[in-house]
Amino acid sequence: MADDFKYDVFISYSSANKDWVRKDLLSALEKAGLKVCIDFRDFQIGKPAIKNMRDGILESKHTLLVLTEAYLKSGWTEFESLISQTLDPANRKTRVVPMLKEKCDLPLEISW
Repeated sequence: MADDFKYDVFISYSSANKDWVRKDLLSALEKAGLKVCIDFRDFQIGKPAIKNMRDGILESKHTLLVLTEAYLKSGWTEFESLISQTLDPANRKTRVVPMLKEKCDLPLEISW
């Protein structure tokens, strides 16, 4: 897999946190000069959600997991997390970047 990515980071988050992610996190990352892939803006209309998620992750150097209780309960975010972890199981290339937004019980696979 080439190291030239379309995006620096893909944001994986629960829709329950969308206001904070879209207003605060996205703007902070872009102000820092990062190219960010986020669902509402960068996903292709009409393309199945699962393929949009997969492609966003594949085209991004890192996947930022915005960890909250809502995130951990969502099947969609679990799918995104698993794809990211599959690409770099030992996380040697730091493909997965967990960000604990609120205290929650983390599953073993992301509780480094």
